[in-house]
Amino acid sequence: MTDEEDFEKITRETRREQEATLRAELQKKSDVKNVEQQNEKKLASGWITITDPWDMQVTKFRAAIAGDGWLALPARACLAGNRWEFSPDSGGKGKISGGLWVYGDSVGLWRLEKSAIAEKGHQLGSWDEKEPVAWASLESDRAYPFVMPKPGRPDGFFVSSSLPETINETGIFMQDENIVGWSFGSWLEKGYMWKGLRGNAVKERTWVSSFYNITFANGREEKFAMALAMPKDYNGIDQLASFIDGFRLQPKLSLEDTPFYLLPEEVIRKMRHIVTTVLQGGNERKIITMLDSQVLKDIGDIHLVMDVVTAINSVYGYEAAIGEIEDSGLFLIHQQGSSVPAFSTLHAELYRDWLQSLVSARLVARGLQTYDSAKEYFPDDPYIHLLGVELEILHGDWQEAERLLYMRYYPAELQDHFSLLALRISDMKGEEEQIVIRFPSRSGRIIVNAVINETSEQDFLVDTGASMVTIPSSTAETLGLENIEGYHGGRRSVSTAGGVVTAREVIIDTLEINGWIEYEVRALVLDMPDQPGLGLLGLNYLGRFQLDLKPEEGKLKLKRR
Repeated sequence: MTDEEDFEKITRETRREQEATLRAELQKKSDVKNVEQQNEKKLASGWITITDPWDMQVTKFRAAIAGDGWLALPARACLAGNRWEFSPDSGGKGKISGGLWVYGDSVGLWRLEKSAIAEKGHQLGSWDEKEPVAWASLESDRAYPFVMPKPGRPDGFFVSSSLPETINETGIFMQDENIVGWSFGSWLEKGYMWKGLRGNAVKERTWVSSFYNITFANGREEKFAMALAMPKDYNGIDQLASFIDGFRLQPKLSLEDTPFYLLPEEVIRKMRHIVTTVLQGGNERKIITMLDSQVLKDIGDIHLVMDVVTAINSVYGYEAAIGEIEDSGLFLIHQQGSSVPAFSTLHAELYRDWLQSLVSARLVARGLQTYDSAKEYFPDDPYIHLLGVELEILHGDWQEAERLLYMRYYPAELQDHFSLLALRISDMKGEEEQIVIRFPSRSGRIIVNAVINETSEQDFLVDTGASMVTIPSSTAETLGLENIEGYHGGRRSVSTAGGVVTAREVIIDTLEINGWIEYEVRALVLDMPDQPGLGLLGLNYLGRFQLDLKPEEGKLKLKRR
């Protein structure tokens, strides 16, 4: 055979292969078109609408009638509704009341009430797994004339089957013009094939009302639905109480099967809106009572805890607010296993504000106790650390204050605060060997409290014009002080604003001011008519010291000579 003959033979064979491929493609298109035309003529498809007892639409999805009113429906799509209706594309509406379904089945076969609609679909047939099936979508014009589903496990009244990835919409499978199976798109990833009796021999065994009671009634989600359906004339407190009651119940649905609007996070979002509205109306106590620690733990939302903590702080103060944070708040943080920055920030801010208020009120013991609690949670918080320094200064322990102050670095915004505390510590160190008497700045009167003979407290007016210390007669009698023996029988004549008077002279064994003790201080027992109960701190005491008076600072320093 010549080269030309070989070339001609190859060309003829190639042409025949191309023609065969073209004929196959045309046949395939023709088959698809036939399926589409067949479905357009005979497939009774439409919409299923699921509605709850409060007339809220739960879901709406595509379905098709098989035989005398039968519809295969995925159980997931029917949850939360007690009224199921089918609306065919050709018009009309029919109610679904009974069918074949047992708890745990993924798919149920449900039937329209007789005479609900005039239209009938393809007959329901039993699937022959050895023969191919045709598939047609109920959502689009997609169709495949040749599909071989692989049989899987029985699932209730159906047999599950694996599907090609391309079949990802709600649709029906057909053999010999009978509907033998269904795909359910996003509701279920597998196909569900019918291996039972033909449609005219199938009988209902359960009811839609039973399905509702088994899968939804008396559970958390139903209570949520009832709360959401409350009329607008109900106040937010009533709806909030109903939501709280729902969280006390066990859920009946898995999260993936729960309608979006009944998910816990959606309900909590609604609750937080109600809480905000009620708090703006000034009803904080009601919110605090309703959302107690146990309720907050049951609900499990840290941001709701923060809302309630803010309300507690405004009504009952820092201690109660921090108590709630460290009860329900930390319980939820531990349960979730991750930190929430906004929660930690609120926790720290409450401690800072509480400590600052205790410092301002000079409640040192309570402040130090609170500081110990705060640093357990926030050991690295510089602001809390400086408040601890300030409390130690108020406590009079400059050594501990200095140790705390210099044990860490501080951000730029706290440098002024740091410098002020460092100066106060320096002053305390300088005052350690002297008595420091503080008084209102620029005041003309300096009052100091002293302890006489280690038992009796006495207020003295510092008076550099008085030659002697004086004490009231009541104090002398309480202490049992006797006159000094000797010259004039222990009495002296004293000039006062009311004239010359005679006063007893006594010895004070110890006179203690701010921890500094002076011994054997002579004093006159004298009641001043214009200042009852007050003594004078005169020169026989003050003369033992060098005096440094700074009226503008409100400070008098007495340094031992």
